[in-house]
Amino acid sequence: MTAGETHRRTVTMVDKAKIESVVAQTMAANADIQGIVVCDDKGKVLFGHTVTAGIKHTDVAALIAKISANSSQLVTTVDKGSLKEISIASDKGYVIVLGDVQLVLAAIAGEGAKESMGLLRIALKRALMLMVKS
Repeated sequence: MTAGETHRRTVTMVDKAKIESVVAQTMAANADIQGIVVCDDKGKVLFGHTVTAGIKHTDVAALIAKISANSSQLVTTVDKGSLKEISIASDKGYVIVLGDVQLVLAAIAGEGAKESMGLLRIALKRALMLMVKS
């Protein structure tokens, strides 16, 4: 079995119902989160929930995969270890991307989340750990 086959097998074994439950709980407990999209490292959506209409989870997941891959190359090139998190700030809010070998999670937050970014990161890291925990 190749490493790619092992990785694909692991991703398919992720409990999608568990992901859905963790996303719902995380969003309910953190009013600043406007959406969460969970995908694999290739950009395949495993689950997504956004409160803003018109956001295509497949588009978000594809971009997450590209940004994560490029960011991972960057930290390796500058000899800073492995990628742990990507934070994107815009004039209307934030996108926080966290990853694991099995999953990548992107959270969308409004501009009012500025003061609570630290707490959101903690909540999102906890959510990711719950999703991948056996």
